[in-house]
Amino acid sequence: MKYRLDQLDGDPVIQALRAEGEADPDVVGVVLTGSRALGMVTDESDYDAAFIVTDAAMARYDQTRHPVRGQALSPPTTHADLWHEGESSLRSDHMPAWAFQMWSDARVIYDRTGETTAAIDALRRIPEPQASDTIAGLYDAYLNGLYRSLKSWRRGDDLGGRVGAADSVEILLGLLFALERRWRPFSSRLWLHLERLAGQGWQPGEVRAILFDLLATGDPRRQQAVARRVEALLRARGYGAVYDDWEGEIDEVLAWEFD
Repeated sequence: MKYRLDQLDGDPVIQALRAEGEADPDVVGVVLTGSRALGMVTDESDYDAAFIVTDAAMARYDQTRHPVRGQALSPPTTHADLWHEGESSLRSDHMPAWAFQMWSDARVIYDRTGETTAAIDALRRIPEPQASDTIAGLYDAYLNGLYRSLKSWRRGDDLGGRVGAADSVEILLGLLFALERRWRPFSSRLWLHLERLAGQGWQPGEVRAILFDLLATGDPRRQQAVARRVEALLRARGYGAVYDDWEGEIDEVLAWEFD
């Protein structure tokens, strides 16, 4: 599948959505999500956009009916998914967990007051107080997945070992991005974001290679090597106590020899 970097400012659909937001006093911002927000566009890419409206307007819509958006698109496109969000719904304390992944890649295409841009920018990063607890929890979960996978391999249960390795990879991804106060991207967009982890000491392309290897083979020796790298990284970032709380159990499984 070939991607191209889209020029949003010259896109007539984007211009029409921006103009529609500007003309409606209920609208405080228009936010583009999905692949087009990243500028990565294929022939199958939809226009996914949220019209951010005042809370008063959202309450009114819920009592009556939501206005139909995109009527001014010329020609009308069936490849647009347009919806409404009240401005307070962009606060992190009102946000379901999955939505952080969506908003972290969003692009504001219209902002009446500047508040929409500020809200979206805030959603791109894990809040500092939350980040510490998130990292500690994910690291413990990663060590648990590693422990169970290696125990399966040790018993000759290659299916359990492979599935456990795949489970731990998912947790590891969340952990590595959380270390940068970033939300784990959608899987379909990982390739656009792995470079954000470069400051953790990984070589170019190394994280991608590790993911491919562990998902394809679940190799216990590779898991051990990665776990040692992760331990050094997490200790350097101040999370060594999570490892130490395992009281030698992880040291034991990392010392096992596999054929």
